[in-house]
Amino acid sequence: MSYDPIVEQYLKAIKPNLSLTHCKAGDVLEPLNSVAEIKETEECDKPFIKVKRKDEDREIFTYMGVPMINEFWPFLNALVRTSNGLIHLEEKEREIASNLAGDVKLFVTPDCTKCPVAAELLYQVAIMNDKVKLEVIDSSVYDELAKKFRVMSVPKVVVNDKAEVPGGFPPDILLKMILKATQGQ
Repeated sequence: MSYDPIVEQYLKAIKPNLSLTHCKAGDVLEPLNSVAEIKETEECDKPFIKVKRKDEDREIFTYMGVPMINEFWPFLNALVRTSNGLIHLEEKEREIASNLAGDVKLFVTPDCTKCPVAAELLYQVAIMNDKVKLEVIDSSVYDELAKKFRVMSVPKVVVNDKAEVPGGFPPDILLKMILKATQGQ
């Protein structure tokens, strides 16, 4: 089954205001050439994709790896949301998200079924809150980081390289856990 018709629908929803810098992720980004400025760098050992709006210096998020299988759709949703400034969080979630700050790492794997929910949430937090630096990390590709942060299951959130939060909770609970973890540092 080809996903091309679905990707075509996403392309219609992405405004042409994105800048993507990548290494070793060209195949997955190729269809986005018509809606995003895509820059390739070869200064890496492993694949990554950095996403920002053309009119901003701030990186909205970085995907470390190549989004595939269950991580492909949240990634495409994040591109639509980033380009359009769309946030689909409840008011209570927005309030908590606006109080977050720091480096947030979300460890995922392509075949994880709970990871897309956490990714969808944290992509939106990074879009709306410029005090959050988000890295979504495929722990099967970046195994050295997974070992460093003792990732035994995914999704797992690490805040400011210290606080560890399991990521498989409903959005409001996950946000509260991240906020509490950041306040305790």
